[in-house]
Amino acid sequence: MRIPKALKVNIIKSIKVAAALCSKKGLKKLAAQLYDPNQSDERKAFSAALGIFLGIIPIWGFQTLSAIFLSVFFKLNKALVLIFSHISLPPLLPFVIFLSYKTGSLWMPASVHGTGSAQNLKAHLQQYIYGGISLAAVVSLATGLLTFATLKLIKFVKKYRLEAGTKATLTLA
Repeated sequence: MRIPKALKVNIIKSIKVAAALCSKKGLKKLAAQLYDPNQSDERKAFSAALGIFLGIIPIWGFQTLSAIFLSVFFKLNKALVLIFSHISLPPLLPFVIFLSYKTGSLWMPASVHGTGSAQNLKAHLQQYIYGGISLAAVVSLATGLLTFATLKLIKFVKKYRLEAGTKATLTLA
């Protein structure tokens, strides 16, 4: 069996992105983008949520392009949008597709069984698309809220440590 060239290129790009994110330099860049004091926590959380949404929504082949376009259009953190949009890397892709299909069953009247007719194929595709959009909305909302809460908690802890350090210095003197 011969693997199409486009699929080879996509897999290689995905591996390079994953390796870059897992490297020390990649993690430092991510941390610098995440802790950028010039951006609000709301903007960072929205960037993460939009990235996850675009990574899950079933627009295969246009996810990165749409992530770049929308991050520029909404003036979001481009790096965060792109990083979070790579949730559809090959190791996670089967789970995304499976969960999208299962989520779509909530919108469809009954599960489709039977032969591989064109009508059944259309119903399965419709279930997958509905599920992909629904799953993307729910997961992106959860990601946005979790990112926002995490950033606020980090700021609170830093502020508390700073105040505690100042008080400890005053009591020692």
